[in-house]
Amino acid sequence: MVLLLYISAAAGFALLGGGAIGILYGRRSGKNLHWEDSLLAGYFMCIGLTEAAHLAALFLHRSFSDCVKLFMLLFAAAVAVSLALIVRQSRRRRVMLQEHSRGEKGELPWTRAERFAFLVFFLLVLLQIVMIAMKQYVQLRGDMTVETVNSFLSTNAIYQVNPLTGQPYELGMPSRLKILCLPTLYGILCRCFGLSAMQVVWQVIPVITLILSYLAYSLLARTLFPKSRLKRGCFLTVAAILFMVGDYMYGMDGFGLLHGGFYGVTIRGAVLLPYMLSLVLRNKWRLAILCILAEACIVWTLYGLGVSALMAVVLLGLKLLGRNIQKRKGGKEEIVCGNS
Repeated sequence: MVLLLYISAAAGFALLGGGAIGILYGRRSGKNLHWEDSLLAGYFMCIGLTEAAHLAALFLHRSFSDCVKLFMLLFAAAVAVSLALIVRQSRRRRVMLQEHSRGEKGELPWTRAERFAFLVFFLLVLLQIVMIAMKQYVQLRGDMTVETVNSFLSTNAIYQVNPLTGQPYELGMPSRLKILCLPTLYGILCRCFGLSAMQVVWQVIPVITLILSYLAYSLLARTLFPKSRLKRGCFLTVAAILFMVGDYMYGMDGFGLLHGGFYGVTIRGAVLLPYMLSLVLRNKWRLAILCILAEACIVWTLYGLGVSALMAVVLLGLKLLGRNIQKRKGGKEEIVCGNS
């Protein structure tokens, strides 16, 4: 069932992401976008569908079973729309793929250094996946994710019972914390695939987060080094090494990715932020909005949109400042040339 979950997640992300990119960018959906974008956009869409089902069940006072059914309906409808869009644009996509394949024929063959860099990277990622999959338990300070998911499954209700005491909440929960949907998503996966909360939270989700993180870093490497496969391979290898080196202490990025991939803050730091950086550098602002909304659904960052929105604003300001400086320099050069 775990393998079926991974296959279903990959297929679902690809379909939902393809449809989302088709809607957001239309005929320009293939311009400076890659297959990693489709998978990441599909992941954001899955979070959005979960949030919709979660909020509907929460505010309409429906059971967790009703939430699961609503999510399945929304997911099926979204996949159907995505398939229709993909079929409609299939002819144009075939032309683009043919043009892309012609461009690849003109590229230089892979060198030994490039192959070695990517081989080391893939071996490191495989080792990390094995490390996560073989863990029997996770010891994190103050974590109650497994207990929260188990409370959803056992009581058939969402945020109605305190997972520590097993009794109903006396004072309730802050609304900003109550709308977070990751425990609901994990519970839905448990219900649909017949897995335990420990399997989904401690093993399955961290592997998915790890892969999504490297997809985000792969896009960042493509953006920073578009013409050098060797630099991209070295960039990804260094990132994988840093994550493994950072596994030594609680609170480090490597520890969070390898031991707490189910946390919203880990997903934000390892997936959303590097992806946001690549989106801003490529001027893909519509996907950046999806990224910002995804963080709002999974991380309690006071009562705002969060770090992704702040990062986008800061990077946009830096880009505009850089353009103004270049324009001023260009104007001064024209004046100097005219005077000469």
